[in-house]
Amino acid sequence: MKNLRITIISTGSELTAGRSSDTNSTWIAGQLFELGWKVRNFLVLPDDPKVITDELKNLKEISIQNPEEPVLVIMTGGLGATEDDYTLQCALELNDKKSEPSEKARLKLQKFYETRGKSYSDILPVVLRQVYVPEGSVTLDNASGLAVGFVESLSNQSYLVCMPGVPSEMKDMFNRRLVPFLKRTYRKESLFQETRWVWNIGESLFQAEFIPQVSDLLADGMEWGVTAQKGFIKAIFQSKEKKQVEEAALRVEKFYGSESTSDVFASVHQKLSIAGLQLSVAESCTGGLLGKKITDLPGASIYFNGGVIVYSNSQKTKLLSVDPEILKSHGAVSEETCKSMLNGLEQISNSDLSLSITGIAGPEGGTEEKPVGTVWIGRKRKGANAEAFKYVFPGNRDTIRENAANTALFLLNQIL
Repeated sequence: MKNLRITIISTGSELTAGRSSDTNSTWIAGQLFELGWKVRNFLVLPDDPKVITDELKNLKEISIQNPEEPVLVIMTGGLGATEDDYTLQCALELNDKKSEPSEKARLKLQKFYETRGKSYSDILPVVLRQVYVPEGSVTLDNASGLAVGFVESLSNQSYLVCMPGVPSEMKDMFNRRLVPFLKRTYRKESLFQETRWVWNIGESLFQAEFIPQVSDLLADGMEWGVTAQKGFIKAIFQSKEKKQVEEAALRVEKFYGSESTSDVFASVHQKLSIAGLQLSVAESCTGGLLGKKITDLPGASIYFNGGVIVYSNSQKTKLLSVDPEILKSHGAVSEETCKSMLNGLEQISNSDLSLSITGIAGPEGGTEEKPVGTVWIGRKRKGANAEAFKYVFPGNRDTIRENAANTALFLLNQIL
């Protein structure tokens, strides 16, 4: 069997009109690369059944003409309950099939309506369509929503995968249902892989300053990829030779020092669980996001005492005993306030470790001295001096907040 030919399709007129960005395709491609598969191309198509069907028929014909090179089409979007959701219709036309309901999805939809005081007969046909799949297809159940996904055959060993366009639903379905299917269906070369996280750096700079450091390994067949995250990048190295990827990871560590880590979220969770230390957080601009990230991992109750959200200056003073004079003289977004939040948090929580975040997430509130994106992040061990670190994060409000919360965990990981 030759290499798998993978095409990722995102559907939606909001994408082709430029009103929304296609983030699904890049996420899927990154996940596939980590699993050892490379994507051939991306397609973005409007909510036009003829355009979608013509493209699918073309890809099906390619799979028939080249049976030794299987085609995998992963398509997101168009499975919802609006009139411009055409994915199921196009998949049925592709193989001249009828649809059938997924009983599991149908019962879930029925329960959804019953809990809202409605009966099954109240469900509109356009809504009910979400639980239908092509007859004989592999069903991908949706744990986060109502629209069911499916895998439909194109030809021998070639498949069309259809998943919801909602990122949270798609990602869960991909990891929980699609990945096991792909691993069962497609054998791939045995590749060794190493992944390193590098903090406070972009993809372009990493490529410019580091990739030349591994040019000898690349010349010998090693491959690399990088995906941008909030606050860090994930550098991935793959090779048939284990020593190559281990050497690449070692060079990343030597080049970036403490800015290079493994999975920080898993590392913090593991270290705190083993050490028996208690953690508390105080948040301003992130509004509880840091606490959410900590508690996203099951078992966080072992070490996480809790957190306080002190959005206003008055609450910083009332709950964390931040001196009003500090706020007046230095402002809420300052080293002094950040450290004072830590000291106050330690007093009320008696935790072994404390984190604090205060910043300007925007879009308003920035000044020449403190532009939007300015964030102070603090960390403290019980009985030790408080530390505070200044960052100026790029991006919009959500991006700045994500950067801040992730970086706080990175700073915590450094002292564990």
